[in-house]
Amino acid sequence: MIEALGGKPMVTANLSIFDSQPPAEDFRFERKYHIQDLDLHTIESWVRRSPCLFSECFPPRHINNIYFDTPSLENYHENLGGQAARTKLRLRWYGDYLNNPAKTTLEYKIKRGMVGTKDSYKLPPLCLQPGFSHDDMRTYWESCSLPSWVREDALSVVPTLGNRYRRKYFLSADGDYRITLDTDLCFLGLDRFDCQFDRIRTLDQSVVMELKYEGSIPTLDERLMNFFPFRVTRMSKYVTGIELLQG
Repeated sequence: MIEALGGKPMVTANLSIFDSQPPAEDFRFERKYHIQDLDLHTIESWVRRSPCLFSECFPPRHINNIYFDTPSLENYHENLGGQAARTKLRLRWYGDYLNNPAKTTLEYKIKRGMVGTKDSYKLPPLCLQPGFSHDDMRTYWESCSLPSWVREDALSVVPTLGNRYRRKYFLSADGDYRITLDTDLCFLGLDRFDCQFDRIRTLDQSVVMELKYEGSIPTLDERLMNFFPFRVTRMSKYVTGIELLQG
């Protein structure tokens, strides 16, 4: 399994807060579908046959993340409680999970009800290896070139979950709508000391579909909204991974 892994936002009550709200045009709508009773081929055929004429717009790739939270998992509990305004801090990279030389991106994923946006910072590689610890993460933050308030945020939280999935990308013919299809969902427990990346849970039969469009589009095309036979769900990969690993 290891080879297969081959303004100021606020993350929690303890972290930095926006001096002002991001512009409305920076936000986008997201409708999420957690599909467990259909295979990827069938779901993809629905996407391609939709009235908006979706086609693949980018090669598929594996996405890797580390999510951060307070030791008491404040962000996890805010999500469970349905808090409308919340922010997750995560580190993202592409390709292999371990020993990856690729650069990473630190992201504040900001949610305000039905819309969301991101604030991102490009960072050097984080080459994860067995034996990883929270102290290694702290050393990494201190070595990165970051605004002081972002570094303070990063140092005030701990890595709580790793995850990895394969993503396919689709764009509508008019360019207004995007769809992503995530498969091979894998979640990793990140131990505080001597992490061996061997606490793993998977959702092999799940497909997570996300329909995304900019906040400047006033309404979702009704033809598209009524076309898919899937039900919109509240599915957070972070919450799902924490619950799978905690049993």
